[in-house]
Amino acid sequence: MTKHAVHKHQHSPRDIARVIALFSSVRRTMRTRLLRGRKLDPSTWLQVETMKFIADTDAPKMKEVATYLSITAPSATALITELVKGGFVSCAADTNDRRASRLSLTMKGKTEVKKAIARGKKLLEGMFSGLSKTELDALIRALEQIQKTTEK
Repeated sequence: MTKHAVHKHQHSPRDIARVIALFSSVRRTMRTRLLRGRKLDPSTWLQVETMKFIADTDAPKMKEVATYLSITAPSATALITELVKGGFVSCAADTNDRRASRLSLTMKGKTEVKKAIARGKKLLEGMFSGLSKTELDALIRALEQIQKTTEK
């Protein structure tokens, strides 16, 4: 397997500021559309993102959730506690470390994630309808490259 070299480019502060402003604006628009006409519970953006991470990760620990979301361990604990109380997530003792818990989605949690993703796709597809297939593919590649670069 050949590893591709990551090319580092020097961008102007103005261009970086523009990207940040545009990214923040698009993110804000996405959140507004996703929350339109709904109460925040049980499907806030953070809760859905947390449940999606749990679904995509093999029984993560609380610390992994905190790291993924870039939040403190106590914040992750509070978030998970609410998801457990809502019946979306279950905790089981780690077989190797009794102090740690492993997280998994309940059937209710799996159903909620599927519904939230379907709802999100429906609400957000219009935002991307102005892009051609080539432009959307370029956006996806750019975002994947940014993610890959920041994971190092």
